[in-house]
Amino acid sequence: MKKAINPITGIWFGALCTSFAATFIIASGEAPFVVAFYRLLFAVICLLPVNALQGWNQLRSMSREQLLSCFTAGLFFALHLVAYIASLQYTSVASAGALLSLQPVFTALGAFIFLRERIHFRVKLGIALAVLGGAVVGGGDLLIVTGSALFGDFLAALSALMISLYFVAGRSLRQYLDIVPYLIVVYGAAAISTAVISTFLGTSLVISTARGWIFLLALGLISTAVGHGIFNWALKYVKASTVALVTLASPALETVWAYIFLNQVPAITSIIGGIVMIIGAVLAVSGEKERGQRDV
Repeated sequence: MKKAINPITGIWFGALCTSFAATFIIASGEAPFVVAFYRLLFAVICLLPVNALQGWNQLRSMSREQLLSCFTAGLFFALHLVAYIASLQYTSVASAGALLSLQPVFTALGAFIFLRERIHFRVKLGIALAVLGGAVVGGGDLLIVTGSALFGDFLAALSALMISLYFVAGRSLRQYLDIVPYLIVVYGAAAISTAVISTFLGTSLVISTARGWIFLLALGLISTAVGHGIFNWALKYVKASTVALVTLASPALETVWAYIFLNQVPAITSIIGGIVMIIGAVLAVSGEKERGQRDV
């Protein structure tokens, strides 16, 4: 059966959806663990009716090994979310996005090490341009680094590493699991991981305002269920490194939305760097061929 949507086109749309994440997060005014937990919970709630229409057979038939792998991927995703959300409290959206642009480097290396995926020259060149663009985006902010900004930068880099491990794990699992059951288990595992870590640290998971409910619901539906859901769907058809590269459009757009909705004025370096990042992503995926696998 031919796919109704080109995976590369789908990833670009997913990047648009996830690009609103930083704006939703900051506008909610909630603590990192609260944001991470509820965006995952709301995403699972949105996906359950879809799975109900498709049937529960695959969820019931998942092996112990598959469930363990999904929980591992969910842990990586939870750590990515908490680290990225926390980074926005210490550094700018531009800097967080710049350091998040390291994810295709981590993903390509992880896919090479664990999945034996070859890194072609065009992908290497795209990675180089994307990372260069990310450095330019955050350059103005990173030139003057305070102690708190440095900690935020570290969290953003950690977030890039975690999302890379998440993509690599998902690339393997998506060859065997349908997208909706996979997302329910992984998002559910990520939500549980977030709740456990939060409880261990003594952090409350109560949403404090009505404004928080609105923006976290939008975050869960638009950026998580749809945006990240598309990324995971595409992992069955294109390489993990390619998915990671196209998602670089997301932090570039985040800088734009931060300016429009949050009055965070980007430097000229943010604009130039964002363009370079997108060029790198386009270059890397332009030669990527879809895998001839059936959609499920």
